[in-house]
Amino acid sequence: MTNQMKIPDDLQWAFQRLIDHLPDPLKDDDHTKQVILTYLKFEDEKLARHRIEIIKTHFREKTVKEASEIQTLLDLHTDGSDMSESDLSEGDSLEFPTN
Repeated sequence: MTNQMKIPDDLQWAFQRLIDHLPDPLKDDDHTKQVILTYLKFEDEKLARHRIEIIKTHFREKTVKEASEIQTLLDLHTDGSDMSESDLSEGDSLEFPTN
């Protein structure tokens, strides 16, 4: 937890329990923790749990999208590296001159 976030003693247990339900990369996210704490301060743990499920869904979707983008870049890189020497013009030799 950050030093700037003060969690009241009566909310510590519920806050930690809810944080434990988050994906690991989001457990240290100050904004996410502040949202959860705000719901708890309004004495609505059920709503906080619902918000965590929404956060987890968005996180999964973002992770899948990023993985897909990375795979696309890898595929493009792999497709471009299959060029053989015969595909190159004479002036584009990959060899160094041996003079």
